[in-house]
Amino acid sequence: MRLATCALLLLLAGLAPALAALPSLPGEKPDATAEATPTAIDATASYFNRDIVTYRAAFLGIPPQQRARNTEASIERAVSLPGAAVIGSHEIPQGVVVTVSDIAVLVLTPADLDPVAGETLEQARDAVISRLGEAVGAAESELEPRYLLRGLLYSLLATALLVAALWGYRWLVLRWHAWLEGSIQKRLARTHAEAGRQLIRGSATALRWIVRIAEWVLVLVLLEEWLRYVLGQFAYTRPWADAMTGWMLMKLKAWGGALLGAVPGLLTVVVIFLLTRAVTRTLSMMLKGVERGRYSLLGIDAQLAEPTRKLLIAVIWLFALAMAYPYLPGAQTDAFKGLSVLVGLMVSLGASSIIGQAAGGFTLLYSRTMQPGDFVKIDDTEGTVLQIGLFTTRLRTFTGVEVSFPNTVVLNGRLENYSRHPDGPGLWLDTGLTIGYDTPWRQVQRLLLEAAAETEGVQATPEPFVLQTALSDFYVEYTLRTRIEDPMRRNEIRTALLGRIQDAFNTAGVQIMSPNYRADSEEPKLVAREFWDGLPVPGATGPAAAHDRSE
Repeated sequence: MRLATCALLLLLAGLAPALAALPSLPGEKPDATAEATPTAIDATASYFNRDIVTYRAAFLGIPPQQRARNTEASIERAVSLPGAAVIGSHEIPQGVVVTVSDIAVLVLTPADLDPVAGETLEQARDAVISRLGEAVGAAESELEPRYLLRGLLYSLLATALLVAALWGYRWLVLRWHAWLEGSIQKRLARTHAEAGRQLIRGSATALRWIVRIAEWVLVLVLLEEWLRYVLGQFAYTRPWADAMTGWMLMKLKAWGGALLGAVPGLLTVVVIFLLTRAVTRTLSMMLKGVERGRYSLLGIDAQLAEPTRKLLIAVIWLFALAMAYPYLPGAQTDAFKGLSVLVGLMVSLGASSIIGQAAGGFTLLYSRTMQPGDFVKIDDTEGTVLQIGLFTTRLRTFTGVEVSFPNTVVLNGRLENYSRHPDGPGLWLDTGLTIGYDTPWRQVQRLLLEAAAETEGVQATPEPFVLQTALSDFYVEYTLRTRIEDPMRRNEIRTALLGRIQDAFNTAGVQIMSPNYRADSEEPKLVAREFWDGLPVPGATGPAAAHDRSE
């Protein structure tokens, strides 16, 4: 039977050129010829989980897909015969016939050769016979119980070793975590500065994540090696184990090549980083000397030293990043470029307000509109400037409340700096009151100046003075202007000044006309001296006593 099949195949192969040479009938399309016809669809014949041959052309009108299926069926039938399979080959005019136990299982033609590899028909034949012999040998060995039993025993032993290794690894990991946490707690106990403790906590968190990633990587490596070993114990799955080995070797080779290729660029980045760090530290030391008032540098004073230092350091680091960018691994890839564009777009769209706040902060600093310690009024809020930051300006009000203003609000709003008066530091207090026309204005001025002179906190230089601001229908409006040194005591000094004014006018018998009135009262609105403490005096007379008795 085998000889008959081989003879029939050889007969058809020999008649193929004659059939191809016959002329076709008029109007009739040429039929499939016996020679191999190139096709765009390749098909691979496999046996026992191993690739045997790849067909790239049709033969005897049979497409590559059908040739592959016929080859797989022929090999299966030949191996199933009793006895050991013998692989052979012989040439025919159309190519090479490969046999298994005298059964022709495939025909390899020149059209099936790989044009890229440039292999010859003899090389392709030897490669097919080698792969076929390996697959047939694996299939025959799988039928022997001793090979299957050995694979099972070795797999069980590998599984037991894996479980033991994972258990021991878990014990080591727990001990390592306990030692690591103990070391972190000891470092925290020895560090008392809050900034140092925050640095230790941040470093500990990063270290924990690195340790966890390393632990899981090692576990995955152990599982991969166990699976590769188990698959290699059975003939059918051994190609998968070889593929895993090849994949790991390919990845390691690629990673090693990538690392070696990235070393020059990384060294350049490190050099740029070290040079930038040296420049920024030198610049920081110089400007910190200016900030402490030791010397001046290029017209930069102590007030502008800190923002100038921050601005220059930021510009230098941005320039260094632009210089180091081309040397970073993967910087030239499309993914890295796309990510850079995305980050730039996000920054440009989402950080416009932040950039505006920072620009406002630098504008306030370099325009010298105010400085820390000045007493200012922003919109309706008065207070002492605590800090002009990169994004906000902070004030301390009279009540001790800290108020923060965005720098853009300070620039776009109204700003009054009371500390920039030509009379020097301090604040002018304006105290207004109204007195009737029946009181001489010279007496009013004298009483107001006497009250100012007796008030603690009011400066004698510049001298207080009184202004007549209006001649109203029923009274004259007066304004007492006094100078105080500490703006934060304004409410305290104003309260004391108003009390002195009331005492002075009560003593002189001058009635203060505020609030407004419609007609003169029968008795003046005064408080006798004996009632200034608010306690009733027996036998006292006067409007205050009458008022007290009425209550």
